[in-house]
Amino acid sequence: MIYITGDTHADFRRFTKKQRNRLPFELTENGMVIICGDFGLLWSKNDRTLEYNLDWMSRLPFQILWVAGNHENYDMIEEYNLEEWHGGKVRHILRDKIIYLERGQVFKIEGKKFFTFGGASSHDVQGGILDIADSDYTERRVAANKAGLPYRVKRISWWEQELPTEEEMQEGIRNLEKVHYKVDYVISHCLSSKSQDKLERHLGEGNSVRLYEEDILTDYFDKLEEKLQYTRWYCGHYHLNMDVDEQHTVMYAMIVPFEGSCFLEDLIAG
Repeated sequence: MIYITGDTHADFRRFTKKQRNRLPFELTENGMVIICGDFGLLWSKNDRTLEYNLDWMSRLPFQILWVAGNHENYDMIEEYNLEEWHGGKVRHILRDKIIYLERGQVFKIEGKKFFTFGGASSHDVQGGILDIADSDYTERRVAANKAGLPYRVKRISWWEQELPTEEEMQEGIRNLEKVHYKVDYVISHCLSSKSQDKLERHLGEGNSVRLYEEDILTDYFDKLEEKLQYTRWYCGHYHLNMDVDEQHTVMYAMIVPFEGSCFLEDLIAG
C-alpha cells in the first residue's frame, strides 16, 4: 500500500507508533509513505540527530520516499550515489528504507506510474539570501533581524538547487514522452503557475498581496499540464491540507492512502 503526506521539516512525530495508531487506517507492513518535499532529514552535517533519526527510521514498518522541497540540503543529498529503482533514478539514503526520488522520473510502483519532480522557490526570504563570504553579511543579517524579516544563508539554509536546471526539466520531458504523457500520479513540492493562482484565490479573497510568485518551475509545470494525463497531482509546500480542485491536492500534516478517486475532502469528512 502507498500513502502520501506533506512537509515534515525534520518533525517526524507523525510516523511514531502513537500517531500511527490514531489514523483511520493501518500503515501496513512493507508499505510506502511518499513525502512531498521538505523532509528535513538531511540538513546539517553537524546535526547529531541524523544518526539517531536514521536508526529510528530503519525500524519503521514502511519505506519512506521523498521528492525535494525548497528546504533541503542539496549538497548532502548529492553525496549519495544515483541508482536505478522501479524504472527511475533515486538515491538510497538508507538502503531500501529511505529513498530520494530524483526530478523528472517516472516510477512504476504497485502497477501505477508516478511522475516525480521536486523543488520550489523559497518565499521566506524577505530579509534576503545572504552569503557569509560577503563583506556586508553581518550588516545585512543584523538589519534583517532588527526588521523581523526572515532570511536564508547560502549553502547553510538555502541552496540554489531548489529550482531545477534546464537538463533536469528536459529529462522530465523525455521520460514523459516515453510513456506518452500518461501517468497515474504526479508528486511534486509546488504546483503549476495556474494551479498556484487558483490556490491563491482560495486563500486570499480580497487580499491583493501575492504569497507565491511564478518561477521557472511553476511555468514548466504549466507546459506539462498542456499534455500530461493523470488521475491526481499531489504536492506539499503550502502548509495546507486541501483539494485545490478535482485533480490537485495540497498535503501537509495528514497521511492519506492512494485510493484512486478518493478525495482528500472525503477522508477529512470521514
